Amino acid sequence: METSARPRALSESDDDARGDALAVAPRSARERMQRTTYFATGVATALFVILLANGPNGFLAQMDQLRAPFGAFSVLVGAAMPASYAILAWFAPMRVLRTLVTAGALGFVLAQLLWVPMMTGDALADGAAPWLQGYGAIHATLLAVAWNRPPVWLFAVAQGPLVAIVEYLASGGDLEQSLLDGIGALVTSLILTGAGAGVVTAAARQDQEAERARAEAAREAAERTGEREQARINAVVHDEIISVLLAAVRQPVNETVPERAQRALGYVAAIRGARTGDAAYPPTQVVAALRATASAISDDIIVQATVTATEEVPAPAVTALAEAAGEAMRNSVIHAGEPGERVSRVLTVTVADGDVRVTVRDDGRGFVPKSVSARRLGLQVSIRGRMEALAGGGSRISSKPGRGTTVELWWRAEDAR
Repeated sequence: METSARPRALSESDDDARGDALAVAPRSARERMQRTTYFATGVATALFVILLANGPNGFLAQMDQLRAPFGAFSVLVGAAMPASYAILAWFAPMRVLRTLVTAGALGFVLAQLLWVPMMTGDALADGAAPWLQGYGAIHATLLAVAWNRPPVWLFAVAQGPLVAIVEYLASGGDLEQSLLDGIGALVTSLILTGAGAGVVTAAARQDQEAERARAEAAREAAERTGEREQARINAVVHDEIISVLLAAVRQPVNETVPERAQRALGYVAAIRGARTGDAAYPPTQVVAALRATASAISDDIIVQATVTATEEVPAPAVTALAEAAGEAMRNSVIHAGEPGERVSRVLTVTVADGDVRVTVRDDGRGFVPKSVSARRLGLQVSIRGRMEALAGGGSRISSKPGRGTTVELWWRAEDAR
């Protein structure tokens, strides 16, 4: 069965719009900050290596003064791994990055402890300091960003005595200079550990505030749900029950009045049951619920429906679809065009056995999906969040500037099991 109210074609291209689909949840502020710091630290390490590779304190000059396997190992953990985050920060999973950071820091400390035993001579040429002594603060920063736990401070504190002792033994016994370098390494490591922990803590607090705001929005949305369910019941009363009553008082009485009365009462019972999740909607009532949602938002929304199902649809699924579609239509009314500007809006409902699909399309101004902030609670909570919380539910939001917006919602029974 197909029904249509004022059908009209839109100029939007679904294939183009789907290219910008919002299919991946946005990263948290903490993760974004961590990845940014990993990237910046990687770039800084690469520049550090380039600028300081030569000279008596550079790793190129000291490689032939170390045993071959150890020399390569020290370069790997001291410089190569931190520099690699300039690339890995963009795509590697956070768990992988954290593991690499931890392994790199432990390997760095091991390289410091083994430095003197792995030297080929009694002291480095020209009284130079071990080249990796200046890289401890880099690992301290990475550890703080990866873990942000009190134990990471132990690494920063350990750099003071480690740098002083290793330099004293490796450079020929200049105690004063070794102590000064040890203090410098300690102070630098402590400062950068604090900075790394600070930015991650600030980002985590931002996530907490965002989550609190989303929870508050979800509570408000739940309160509004009851009001909208009542509006749908009112629409059914107006469209179905009153028309049945008017038909019943006419003479002669139409033979279809009992059947229409039963159907109207079924609409009300299904919508009322949705509040407790105890009822299910016959296929035509799914369309009726969504049509009532559209009419409560704007009289200009075109409703098109195709029903081929014979099975009922669980009330929670219909409620979630109606609420998410309602939010999409309200967003369109508010954002798709300037006041007074003509924007076409179409609600399409397809009900098949075990599969309900709802699409909200407009030909308005559109937007760039990737630019939508995670704080946009209408999209994140009322549409994506609501459909993700529904077993078997899903959503996709597609848009391009000047090409309109398409919001696709669906529920599949086989995915709900």
